[in-house]
Order: sequence, then C-alpha cells, then structure tokens
Amino acid sequence: MEFNKITLAQRDLFNHYLRGRRYELAAYTFNAFFIWRDWDPYGWTIVDDTLCIKSDFRGYDAVLPPITADDNARLQATETLINWYEQRGIPFMINEASQSTIEFYQRYMPGVLVAEEFLGGTNYIYLQEDLAYLRGKKYNAKRNHVNRFIRDNPDYRLLPMTSELAIKCKDRQLQWAASHDMNNHDLQMEQKGVMTALDHISELKGCSSACLMVGESIEAFTIGEPLNEDTFLIHIEKGNSHLPGTFQAINQFFVRNYCSGYNYINRAEDMDCEGQCKAKLSYHPCHLENKYILRRCDQINQK
Repeated sequence: MEFNKITLAQRDLFNHYLRGRRYELAAYTFNAFFIWRDWDPYGWTIVDDTLCIKSDFRGYDAVLPPITADDNARLQATETLINWYEQRGIPFMINEASQSTIEFYQRYMPGVLVAEEFLGGTNYIYLQEDLAYLRGKKYNAKRNHVNRFIRDNPDYRLLPMTSELAIKCKDRQLQWAASHDMNNHDLQMEQKGVMTALDHISELKGCSSACLMVGESIEAFTIGEPLNEDTFLIHIEKGNSHLPGTFQAINQFFVRNYCSGYNYINRAEDMDCEGQCKAKLSYHPCHLENKYILRRCDQINQK
C-alpha cells in the first residue's frame, strides 16, 4: 500500500470524500491536511473507495479513520487497513478520532478497538457570539485589552489578506519567531505550516484570512475556514506579543467580521502546551472536543 504526499492537486478528491459526514476535529478539512502536511506528516491513498490518511506524528505509525460518508465503505477500509498492518507486523492504530468515531466503531465493530485520550489534542469550541461581543463579567479583562488596543492605535484596520499582504505577513512572522527557541521541533513545524499557508494563500479555497494593520505595519493575521455547517475553524492566529491587546483584538475582530454565519468557533488544540491551554481556557469554551487514539484490544500492550 503506497501513500502519497498531499499537494494542492488533491483538493477536489479530498473534498469529495470529506463531503457528507460531520467532522468535529480541526484536522478534517483539505486545507488543514495541506497546511500541516509536514508536521504530522500526512500521506494519502484510496482504499475500498475511501480516502485513507496515514500520519507519523511524534513517531506514531497510524492512520486516520477512513474518510467517506458511506458507513459500509468505512468499515471495509478499516478491515483492509487492519489486515495490512497485521501483514507488516505493526500494531494497528487510529489517531485523530473523536467521540463520534468511538461510537461508530463501538456500534459496528464492538470489542475490536479501545480508545485512549490523546493529551494535548483537545479542541476548544466557543460560542461565536461570545468571542464576537465579549459580553458579561467573565470577559471584562478581554474587553479591556481590546479597548486599550483601539485607544492606543486609532489608525488600526482589519483588511482581507491578499497575496501582497501575505508576503509582508511572512516577514513579520519571521521577526516574531526570532524571539522564540526555534530549535524546538514543534515550533519549527508550526512555522513551516504558517509559511506554507501564506505562500499559497490565494490557493486555499474556502479559507477566510485577514490582517490587523496599525498604520502600514502588520501586527496580527489569522486564517480559518468552515469545519462543518455550524462551526468555523481557526487554523492560524499570529500577532505581535509586544503590542498590548493585539491578540484579543484580532480574535474579536475576525470572529465578528468573518464568522457571523456560524454558531461555534473551533480554535483547535493546545498541543499539550501549558501557555496555550491557559490562553484558550481564558476565553471560556462552551465545549471541549477530546481527541483519541484507537488501538486493537488484542494489541493493547504492543505500543
């Protein structure tokens, strides 16, 4: 079984198979697979008329749940993959599994797979109106940060990102990254994904993106897209940490202006980073969507 590198040429193919099933986790859009294709890294193939994605994230040899709206095809592909791993003498593992994935396999393949939570993979889900308007006492501090940003930077503008602005965003991102330890593997891979997105901003069909400008300087930018019919996913949010209120401002302005047709905002995961976890919890998510790994019950000790 051969897995291929993800390129922009597979957009329509991926969307064909993604269509028709609701996905809750941030991984499940073509643009997400493309942007983060080197971090996991991802490969793809077609098995039993399903899209199968292989991931080697953090050394795990794993596949995602076969992608199709057809339950029977999904089950057949799962059996094919289980047999393929068995032939290779490698324990079978599914990653990027949500609670609905667990329920699917419990219903159709009872007693075959067991789930364990993937720490750092929890997706943070918010009410759109909470992030857009920051109402109530629990958002006092956030509102104060945004108001300070507006007061200190009366010439700010939120602009749709263009290819020209994306080039400037790359320069700013490199400046901001210089203050971090870029020997860290996760930071390197995140940086690569951000640069990939900016390099191909006009080709990320379905995405919305914006830059927060102060005068002629880019102080923050964000990229996102619909995840399902009522949830908007934020892929990337970057900003100048030395300019007070920048992150709170780009968060609120983007959600209010670009996500008004959605009930929920998925701000992805915290990657088991304490700072990220604290920041995401400070916005009071309405729901936490956990991510799981599924293993064969008879291979549970073969990690």
